[in-house]
Amino acid sequence: MRTKGLDEFRMPRWEELPSIPQYLDQVLALLDEWLGEYLSQDDKPVMTRTMVNNYVKLKFLAAPVNRKYDRLAIASLFVIAVLKPVYTIEEIAYLIKLAIRHNGGDVSYNQFCEYLEDAVMCAFHNTTMKKEKNRKDPRYVLWNACNAFACQLYVRKTYLDEVIAVRERIKERADRRAAEENDTADIVEE
Repeated sequence: MRTKGLDEFRMPRWEELPSIPQYLDQVLALLDEWLGEYLSQDDKPVMTRTMVNNYVKLKFLAAPVNRKYDRLAIASLFVIAVLKPVYTIEEIAYLIKLAIRHNGGDVSYNQFCEYLEDAVMCAFHNTTMKKEKNRKDPRYVLWNACNAFACQLYVRKTYLDEVIAVRERIKERADRRAAEENDTADIVEE
């Protein structure tokens, strides 16, 4: 599988999300397809069944109808997946409700996607996003939330992933050396 660069970071817009309600496995596959390259660590899925079931149980996400999730629930899961490394689920649920109250699900979600993509591009190109003028406007909160994610992603992709990869290579070399020493010890004993 080809690795996507951060220049290719893109969120599916409302119109690109399935219009027909989806089973949880389909939703999880969609999240991994779009976000796995950026959010997955150690090849773990972006989100698990248990996580989604807990979000429903805690009423942070609408319950599925006939075990299927509608477009608003899928969009909410995209927002949760992106923001959960930076905010608590309670904070994310509040931000989602605030945005939906202000603009409705489709407009709020598409605006989130635009801000998020802009924030990621700005973080990785050392530029600054244009701020919203009215601090009481929910878009200002959304703008800052997207910036927080972009900064966290920048630090992870620029610094932490490299440090973790180096540590893994060092551990692999040490494990190989230990295995070779064990093989040598076994030969000497014979």
